[in-house]
Amino acid sequence: MQKLMIGICDDEEIILEKLQELVEQTVRRKGLEYEILAFSSGEALLLQAGNLEIVFLDIDMPGLDGIETGLRLRQINPTCTIIMATGMEERYKEAFYVQAIRFVTKPFICLEIEEAIDACLKRRIGSKTVEVYRNRNLYQVCQRDIVYVSSYGSYVELMVRGKRFRKEVSMEEMEKVLEPQLFSRVSRKYLVNFAHVDGYKNGIVMIEEEEIKVSRRRKKAFEDAYIKFDLEYRDKM
Repeated sequence: MQKLMIGICDDEEIILEKLQELVEQTVRRKGLEYEILAFSSGEALLLQAGNLEIVFLDIDMPGLDGIETGLRLRQINPTCTIIMATGMEERYKEAFYVQAIRFVTKPFICLEIEEAIDACLKRRIGSKTVEVYRNRNLYQVCQRDIVYVSSYGSYVELMVRGKRFRKEVSMEEMEKVLEPQLFSRVSRKYLVNFAHVDGYKNGIVMIEEEEIKVSRRRKKAFEDAYIKFDLEYRDKM
């Protein structure tokens, strides 16, 4: 899974440290790979804007305030998710200009931070989970972590981080559950996750040191979908 890059920006050091602590607790609890970059000004944040996926942005700052910073951030990185932080309710309306998806209020509380991060994660491709079994134990796995799915008639097996899990559904039913931007059926037996494809040549998909053949009738659909994934979705993983 790609590391989640989070920026937090506030001109008050104590508030910045507290927000970083709460954000870090939340993402660690969710088992995510992450990196948090802290900024004390909008100008400093914009220098790193292209690397960020989620930004907690204080509205009321000297120099570039949160609204102006957010507008410039949108120009540099349109896919970045912005969460506005403020203790000033009268400025909420301004946040619509930067398309903020959430507000968190000062003083911060852990539940509000967690709800904001959950809202961001739902926007990531492959963030939805699937119920699967391994050794009769039930697990929830993120779709982005599924490498490929193989069919065995009345059930399927999912390769996830080097381990095999089982789900008692047909391949057709499994296709309906998985995100179509991320997965492609390449044959009657296999369905692959574009994010894990290492290479493709002469109708063969190289994926996690395995080779999976694409059937002739599914070849064009696979190639078209793979190109679309590369162009539109890979950077949202």
